[in-house]
Amino acid sequence: MDASTLGAAIGGVGLFLLGVRLLTEGLKVAAGRMLGRALRRATASRPRALLTGIGLTALVQSSSAVTVATLGFVNAGLLGLREALWVVFGSNVGTSMTGWLVALTGVDLDVEAYALPLIGAGALARALDKRRRIGALGEAAAGLGLFFLGLSILGDAFGTLSQGVDLAGWGGGPLGVAALLLVGVALTVAMQSSSAAIAVTLSAAATGAIDLTGAGAMVIGANLGTTSTALLAVVGATPAARRAAVGHVVFNLLAAAVALALLPGLLGVVELALGRALGHGAGALPALAAFHTVFNLLGVILIWPLAGRLERALAARWVSTEEEKAHPRFLDRSVLAVPDVGVEAIARETGRLGRHAGELLAAAIAPGEGDAPAAASVERLAQAYAALGDSITGFASTLSRQPFSAAVSDALARLLRARRHYDTAVEQARLLVELRAELDEAALPALGLDGPLGDALRAVVSASNVEAKEFSLAESERAFGRLQERYDQRRTAILAPPTEAHDLRAVVAAQRWLAEARRGAKHLVRGAEDLMAAAEDLT
Repeated sequence: MDASTLGAAIGGVGLFLLGVRLLTEGLKVAAGRMLGRALRRATASRPRALLTGIGLTALVQSSSAVTVATLGFVNAGLLGLREALWVVFGSNVGTSMTGWLVALTGVDLDVEAYALPLIGAGALARALDKRRRIGALGEAAAGLGLFFLGLSILGDAFGTLSQGVDLAGWGGGPLGVAALLLVGVALTVAMQSSSAAIAVTLSAAATGAIDLTGAGAMVIGANLGTTSTALLAVVGATPAARRAAVGHVVFNLLAAAVALALLPGLLGVVELALGRALGHGAGALPALAAFHTVFNLLGVILIWPLAGRLERALAARWVSTEEEKAHPRFLDRSVLAVPDVGVEAIARETGRLGRHAGELLAAAIAPGEGDAPAAASVERLAQAYAALGDSITGFASTLSRQPFSAAVSDALARLLRARRHYDTAVEQARLLVELRAELDEAALPALGLDGPLGDALRAVVSASNVEAKEFSLAESERAFGRLQERYDQRRTAILAPPTEAHDLRAVVAAQRWLAEARRGAKHLVRGAEDLMAAAEDLT
């Protein structure tokens, strides 16, 4: 490999990684809840997620693109592990459509041709609308374009390498099959495209440079090599995305092992079935395309009963801080038969919920410009909060079917009120992030978050954490009183007659932001009050 080829390969990998990062970050900001709901509807069950993966890959002719986009959705918290796994499994089946196109029509779709328009349009949208959803969508589009451009450069850099391999000289037998399997893996890793590697394989088979069994081994290798794209895409990604990528590797290893074990027999059956269907010899290319489809379908059939175990095993790996927050610590079903103990468990878990709500509000009021990563961090924390809240709700619903005393009933009612206050505080945190993103530079200093008001806001958050050893309800209420004083002072200051440097829009935007922040802090205090009242009911 000469210096120019090496430089192109390094540049291609760099563009690829940059594209993945921009795609993920753009999705985090732009997608919001709407895209999340749409994805969840399209992947609500195993069959639907599988068909979504097949359809998307057949449409864009790149399992790598679908896999990376899916990992991006997981990274952004828009897809769960179960849904992502089945989309990725489906993408393996869908990628065999490239072989069918080459085998039956000779058509090879060049998806990379859309890379430059995507980059240009995305960058323009980002430049014109830096803080809003359109700009974020532009960032995601530019990232997708860079992803394709990186793959294209890699393909060009290593295309001559694939052409220089003398496949006809490779011997038969187990060693020859193993060697050609590794050639398929190497071509896919080098070009970062299993479709391109399979096209090379089909071309070699069509010219007689390689026999059907050797070509089948290369197809298996290409299918296995495509996992490198997923592994490359999750460098520095979230734990959830890493799990999905490892699930992709496990599926491809399983499908490859089955296909390799059945290679001669499976090729023979495929040839026979196609011959009967077509009434004559099918030929090498349709047989290879069918073989690629069949062994991926076999992989789906084999993984179906194992998917639950695989998901549980992956879920136990790389547990993130947000996932730890989402997992209940005190809700043990064995205490459901004892309502007093069950309600006490709910109270302790609600205390954790309140601490998480405070952390969310603290993240939302931190000084700075409320950029996309901060917004994504708040959203991930909010999702963890919601998951823990759902666990508490389910536990409380089961507990409510048991007969219990009036004191326990009062305590449970207070805990539900505390939960509503904490829910409102979380909603306020999300709203503050959205409002901060809309503020212009002139409005940011008016917030005073790096001054006494910001200190007072953070003091309320800290003082309202009922899990803290030094927690005092009286101190929490005093902290809110000090916040009210600082808030009144700041509101008076920002409502002063506007000047050129202090325009009316900045005044209104800053005043609204501060009012919403104060409201969130108030609900933290009210939640702590109800939580402590529930504790008194239980004593």
